[in-house]
Amino acid sequence: MAALVAAGEGAALSHTSAARRLGLDVPRDELVQITIHASRKAKVRGAKVWRSRNIGSRDIGNRGSLRLTNLPRTLIDLAAILDDGELRAAFDSALRQDRANAAWISRVLNRHGPGRRGVGRLRALVNEYRRGDEVPDSALESLGVELARATGRKARLHFRVLDGAQHVAEVDLAWPELQLCVEFDGWKAHGTRAAFVRDRARDRALFRLGWTVLRYPWDDVVHDPESAVDDLVRSFQARDRERRGRKASSRIAASAGSPSPVEEHPLAPRAPR
Repeated sequence: MAALVAAGEGAALSHTSAARRLGLDVPRDELVQITIHASRKAKVRGAKVWRSRNIGSRDIGNRGSLRLTNLPRTLIDLAAILDDGELRAAFDSALRQDRANAAWISRVLNRHGPGRRGVGRLRALVNEYRRGDEVPDSALESLGVELARATGRKARLHFRVLDGAQHVAEVDLAWPELQLCVEFDGWKAHGTRAAFVRDRARDRALFRLGWTVLRYPWDDVVHDPESAVDDLVRSFQARDRERRGRKASSRIAASAGSPSPVEEHPLAPRAPR
């Protein structure tokens, strides 16, 4: 690439330019992003040139003939320029490529230390991923208690849905009488394409049996439990109203379909002739 040649020795594609080459989900940027060592200066037309004191051989890789920052260093650079949503999208796309990338990113973060801009946000994403494998039963139970208090009906934990004798699914929380269930998705168990396909197939199987499935990222529940409980209560109430409406309609239909009783009158006695 001409911009890399113009930037001189040691220059590497970085930031969004490196991210696109690495297959990460990042916003489009018309400028080519290049990083050089802070001891050098360069101006390149049509490019944004970054200068860094701590870029070294451990941060650089190659794609064909192009030098570019490797995946962890690219994400660290992105953390300094992307907003929270954009950074999460880039991080998530790195894990979709290979979940082992989380450990690689963590190692490089430890080397770069806490002083670099954006490092704290990226480290928070790594920690969120690591703790998001499974929803602990204790947390489910606490959430179930709150929902029972708010709705007046106890939710069942780890409820098994059956179709006759056949197992269909085990869901995190359920109100069987409403055929309403809740699934809390952690990253490791649900963050791959295979898991996405599997979850949707299971949701369709539950839908065919009349169930409504509500899905929440578990980390959203951890960070804002009040909003999650409020949303679940409103969903419960809507489903309950729907069920009551169906029952009322069935009673009306049954009443309308029944023949009205015929009042019988005894025949008056015939007058003698």
